[in-house]
Amino acid sequence: MIKKVLFVCTGNTCRSSMAEALLHKMLKENLGERAAEITVLSAGTGAVAGESASNLAIKVMNQEGIDLSKHRAKRLTAELAREADLILTMTLDQKHSVLAMATRKGRVFTLREFAEGMREIEKLIATADQLRQELEKRRHLVLAREGPKLESLRERNQELMRQMREIEGELRGIEHQVEMETNGMKHELEKVQHRLAELEINDPFGQDIEAYQVCAREIKGELTKVVEKIQSSLEGF
Repeated sequence: MIKKVLFVCTGNTCRSSMAEALLHKMLKENLGERAAEITVLSAGTGAVAGESASNLAIKVMNQEGIDLSKHRAKRLTAELAREADLILTMTLDQKHSVLAMATRKGRVFTLREFAEGMREIEKLIATADQLRQELEKRRHLVLAREGPKLESLRERNQELMRQMREIEGELRGIEHQVEMETNGMKHELEKVQHRLAELEINDPFGQDIEAYQVCAREIKGELTKVVEKIQSSLEGF
């Protein structure tokens, strides 16, 4: 008979605290007065005793009509685990932590495992461990078989990387030499290009009104000189 349920997560400020509060509410809704016969607790494998529930957990529980603001975290102890009839963890690692406290296997499950009746989970864990061992064994066999070739490839790779570094160094040296020998001409070219740019009126299309105002002033300034030249040409007749 299940009389005491213990939820376990890491910090006891989010998952297990919400699970505790929700189960309390759901037992009352479904069992009525008999809900008082069942004790529901929560704790964390790495909890800081006395810490409040997280703000978001409190907000989410408020939406469920539950006040979680008074919750205070508890650290999981062997005594808490020993006294519980059913221990529900949020992860497999937490389950293993609880079992390491010499707790009987038949009382410790992940929440999903117990809720969904996944009794084969231990078999799945054993299968996963076996597969990991087989994978590691196969890896070592392949490495042992390909060892000489692998070592040769590593040596070639190191040599190629050394050659690449030398080539990159030579390329940088040539680029620096080109920069040094063409620097003066580049400055002269920039001056000429700047002068050529000064002979153009920039297109304000697609820009704001200030660009059009600048363009108009530039055109007006140049037209003043054009008018003077026209006047001078007329004075010669």
